[in-house]
Amino acid sequence: MYLEFILSIFGSALLLNIFKYFYKFNVVTLNAIVVNYIIATSLSFIVQGEPISISKAASEPWIGIAFALGVLFILLFNLMAYCSDKLGVASTSIANKITFIFPTFLWIIFYGEPISIIKISGLIIAILAIFLTGEKSKGSSFKGNILLLLSLFIGGGLLDTLLSYAQQELVPKEQTSIFFGYLFLFAFIVGFILMLFQKAKGLPWPSKKDILWGIILGVPNYFSMYLFLKSLDKIPTSTAFPVANMGVILGSTLLSVILFKEQLSKRKLIALFFAITAIILISFHKQIESLIFSSL
Repeated sequence: MYLEFILSIFGSALLLNIFKYFYKFNVVTLNAIVVNYIIATSLSFIVQGEPISISKAASEPWIGIAFALGVLFILLFNLMAYCSDKLGVASTSIANKITFIFPTFLWIIFYGEPISIIKISGLIIAILAIFLTGEKSKGSSFKGNILLLLSLFIGGGLLDTLLSYAQQELVPKEQTSIFFGYLFLFAFIVGFILMLFQKAKGLPWPSKKDILWGIILGVPNYFSMYLFLKSLDKIPTSTAFPVANMGVILGSTLLSVILFKEQLSKRKLIALFFAITAIILISFHKQIESLIFSSL
């Protein structure tokens, strides 16, 4: 019944593990990510059946935020690739998927949503999860790893906040797929400019291997988003987002254990538990409060 939703979670979980193959097969990360975004852009407009028109998009109220998100996408994708290889998929997925707490607290500040001890507890536990997963690893310090994870956490939080604001205030539901199409296009353009700068420093143009892995990354990158958006017709948003986040954290970690024999220390297992707990507390705080008060 919810096949689209399950496939979207699987696609998102697959992304972090694909990054691990970049380093295994000496793929130039930036090159592959740039190719990934032209693939995602192409699929967005092909599936929607609408041609690219920058002049038409320029008149839309969401064009500015789409560009800002495109910049964040290309920067965070590179950071995620680096973190996946250096710190492990489990740590990266936790830092990347509990960023939803940022828009949650944005609504509290700007839209007057009520705050509660349950939400605050979720926030504290989420931050603890970040610190617990930032273990010292080979060739890097605990402090350095924490800084990397916090950069991913804060950058992802900014992205989630802007994306949530755009979807709530600027983007009509029927334009959501097109909005993502232009977002991917801007990510490609910014990435291509970065690639030109890197080329001037000696980085090679995309090889056949870079292009192949860019395609392998781009297909699940687009369809995980597309299928998730389609699944929202069947599943309430308030349920879909937290369940998807939990699914991606657990799914990506399980895949990394199967594919790369990633070792999960006690700290990482506790961090996984804390991350899931934080998602449940923040996302389902009303139901939890109702259960608590009804039992008193």
